[in-house]
Amino acid sequence: MEIVTVISIMTAVALGILLWNRQTAIRKLQEDLKWQRDANMQLLKQEPAKNEEHACMEPLNVEKIAEAIRTEGFIPETEGNWVSFKVQGEGYYVDANRLPLIFVIKGYGVDPNEWEMDLLREAAHQMSDELVMVKATFSDDGKDMRFFIAARDRNYESFRSNLTSYLGILEDGQRVMNEKYHKMVDEKREAALAAKPYAPQVKQENKVLS
Repeated sequence: MEIVTVISIMTAVALGILLWNRQTAIRKLQEDLKWQRDANMQLLKQEPAKNEEHACMEPLNVEKIAEAIRTEGFIPETEGNWVSFKVQGEGYYVDANRLPLIFVIKGYGVDPNEWEMDLLREAAHQMSDELVMVKATFSDDGKDMRFFIAARDRNYESFRSNLTSYLGILEDGQRVMNEKYHKMVDEKREAALAAKPYAPQVKQENKVLS
């Protein structure tokens, strides 16, 4: 009787050990599978599929410019080799007539009656000399001006990565030109006042090209 009891206990212990080892192996296998699944997901995030990578590296064209603009959250419209879009209500254009050279442009209408055009042109000239990438030019009749960047982007990924920087550079050019213009206006006003014995205080708000 005692021998049967001992054998039963030993059998139960052996079965318990086998079950424990089996459960441990199952848990380890599950952990390994989860680790592998997580690793695969991270790899997919870091490395695009081969066809997507190939598409990103193809030469830039109007369709890919529009796609990159859309990816960055804006709504593009294409007309020939031009792509237009708006950022917070302001219009921008991409001139793709000379790819891979592109021009990113922000344009304005200018009323000569509201601006001191000689000072505005001088401010635009100084800004263009001072800043490396952004320039400002006027139309022949002086009623339109544009800030623009000339750059080379050979593929979709390059243009998409640079687009936000291009917009920021255009904003910097506009800001610097406005600052120079208002400084010149103030200096001209002070010089005029200094040449007269008296002049009434006239409050003139700064006008911003926007």
